[in-house]
Amino acid sequence: MCDERLYPPRCCHKNIPLSQVRPHLTQAFLAEFELKAQEFGTLKRVYCVKSTCSRFLGPLYDGNSRKVFTCPSPKCMTMTCGKCRGRYNKSAHSCTPDAGNEVVLTLSRASGWSRCPGCAQMIELSLGCFHMTCRCKTEFCYLCRALWKTCKCPRWDESRLVAPAR
Repeated sequence: MCDERLYPPRCCHKNIPLSQVRPHLTQAFLAEFELKAQEFGTLKRVYCVKSTCSRFLGPLYDGNSRKVFTCPSPKCMTMTCGKCRGRYNKSAHSCTPDAGNEVVLTLSRASGWSRCPGCAQMIELSLGCFHMTCRCKTEFCYLCRALWKTCKCPRWDESRLVAPAR
């Protein structure tokens, strides 16, 4: 299960209940399915900071105190800060913005891109109306990032509705 758009499994636009297919699945597949269900059900996700691992660890922590995830992979065991998603160092950790992320955020602001209010994924509108549906299934206004139909923004811009002929 790598493609999140295919979750939950569907047939004829209806979700397939797990209880109906459970007898046909192996225990290993069921365990992986349940882990992916937890991951895909989490909006703001924290992954292992070690690039060769990148295992899903849990939700981003927004509280005042610190949340530290230890990667459950026996080959990794890296500690990741659940607040800033950076490598956690017991003796000298401070949540500081990642320089690479800051460059992308600066570029996004200059380019007029938006971020999903649900999962913070970066989104670019090239054509169409301002109604966005993110891969996390959050529907929002591209202009102000409010949930869809809760703002007073225009629904579209005429110049974005049709692709120019090349």
